[in-house]
Amino acid sequence: MQYQTKINYAPSRHAALDSLAKVDPAQYSRSRNFLDGAVTGLSPWITHGYTNVREATQLLVQKYRLSFEDKLIFEFAWREFFKHVHTELGDGILRDVRRPVWPGRYNNQLPDDIEEGRTGIAAIDAGIALLYETGYLHNHLRMWIASYVVHIRKVHWKVGADWMYSHLLDGDLASNHLSWQWVAGTFSHKPYVFNADNVHKYAPRWDCTGTSIDTDYESLDSIARSKRDLGRERNAPPVGVARPACTGFQMDLLSEPLKRKLVDLRQPVGVEASCTLLDQFKTVKLIHPWDLKACFDVAKEGVLRVGLIDCAFHEVHPWSEQRWAFVLGAMETGCDQVWIVDTRQASHNVAILARFTKTEVRIELRETLNPGYATVTKCLPAKWLREEKLLPNPLRFQQSFSRFYKEATTMAGSLEEALHEHALAD
Repeated sequence: MQYQTKINYAPSRHAALDSLAKVDPAQYSRSRNFLDGAVTGLSPWITHGYTNVREATQLLVQKYRLSFEDKLIFEFAWREFFKHVHTELGDGILRDVRRPVWPGRYNNQLPDDIEEGRTGIAAIDAGIALLYETGYLHNHLRMWIASYVVHIRKVHWKVGADWMYSHLLDGDLASNHLSWQWVAGTFSHKPYVFNADNVHKYAPRWDCTGTSIDTDYESLDSIARSKRDLGRERNAPPVGVARPACTGFQMDLLSEPLKRKLVDLRQPVGVEASCTLLDQFKTVKLIHPWDLKACFDVAKEGVLRVGLIDCAFHEVHPWSEQRWAFVLGAMETGCDQVWIVDTRQASHNVAILARFTKTEVRIELRETLNPGYATVTKCLPAKWLREEKLLPNPLRFQQSFSRFYKEATTMAGSLEEALHEHALAD
C-alpha cells in the first residue's frame, strides 16, 4: 500500500525505544511534510505512555545538539499545548471553541462513501484504507481527510473526529479533536483547505486532478464557508473498504493469560477479593492505558502492579481491535492484575472507595485528563503522580500555540534547563 508506515507498533517499551533511536532530527526537519518523509512515527507509543516527549528529548540530546529552535522540539510541544488547552477547557474540547465558519447545520452522520473509502478522491480513499489497516496516518493526511469531511462534505467536525479517533493507535482526545477543530475553523481563525496541487507536492503518487479539490484555494475557502456539499466524485468506485469494528471494553478482547489476571470491581466479590489480597502489599501501582511504561519498570518488592480499565470511558470512546491489543498487550506483560471499573456507578463506587480505604494500602496513579479515568478517585483512594512534561505549563491560558510556546520556553529558559529539572511544576 502506498505511503504505508514501515514501523511495527509492537506493544513493548523495547520497540518504542528502538524506533526512537532511529530518529534523525535534521532529516525530520527537512522532510516531515512529505508522506514518505522521515517522520518519527512515535505517536502511538507516546500517547499510551510507553515513552513521553520529555524522555524522548532526553535521549535525543545525547546524540544531537537540540534547542527550542529545532522543528522536532517545536512539534513535540504541540502535544503539551493540546494538554494545556484540555486542562483549561475540560470537556469543552468536544464542543465548538469558536463559532463555525458558516451558520448552517453540518451533517451529524458520516456518509457511507467516506466511511468505506470510495469518495473517488485518491488521497482520501487511500488514507482511509491506511487508517483501517495500520491505525496510523501521517499528519498531513489527517488534515486532508478532516478538511474534506468538514468542508467539502459538510460533516460536523466532531463526527469525523470521533470516527478517526476510534481507529487511531495514537488517538488522543485533545490532540485529535482540537486538530479537527483547527481544520474546521472552530479552533482557529479560518478553515484549513487543501487542493490537488498540495497533494501532488507532498504525495505525488496520488493523482487528484479533475476532482472537486482540483481548484484554487480561494474557491475552496468559499466552499468551506457555504452550505454546498459537493458529494462523492462521479467516477467514484462502487466498492471500497470495510470499516473494522470499534468497541468498548469486552471480555473477548482478553487473552487467556490476561483473563486470569482480571478482577471485576463492578461486582462486590471482585472488590472483596482484591482488598483481601492487598494485605500482602504496601503499594498498588495503578496503570491506566496512557501510562504503559510502568508495565515495564523493574518489579519492586511490596508493590502490586495493576492495569486499570474504565468501562464508562470506552463506551463513549470505543477503540479498534488493533488499539485494544496495543494496550492490553502491555498490561499482559507487566501487570499482576487488571481491575475493571465503571466510574458511572456512583452508589457502588462509594462502597468501593470505603472498602479500599480500610486497607490502608497506598494506591498510586499517574495524572490523566481522559474522562472517567480522571475521576477514578471517586471509587479508589488513589494518590495522583505528576505527569512528566517537557515544558512548564503557563500560568495563564494560552489559546494559540505560538503564545503557549513563547511563554513556556521563556519560563523554561533553555532546553537544557528544561531537561535538568526532574519534574517541572505547573
